[in-house]
Amino acid sequence: MSTGAKVLVTIGILIGFFFLFGALTFTRKSGGSTTPGIFGLILFGGMVAGIRAVWKKPKNNDDSDNHQLDKTS
Repeated sequence: MSTGAKVLVTIGILIGFFFLFGALTFTRKSGGSTTPGIFGLILFGGMVAGIRAVWKKPKNNDDSDNHQLDKTS
């Protein structure tokens, strides 16, 4: 995965997190609570884990399957 693709996926993860966090905060605020609670922490942990997984993937993915098969039988 190239660096440009990693940046785009990271931006997508951040946009998704902010959308879900905003929706969670809005629904909690309409219910009378002032904080996002434990679900906000779960969303944040998922975002951090997702970004770490994207950037952990090696840059070169050489999964070439070009070995010779033995067809002598």
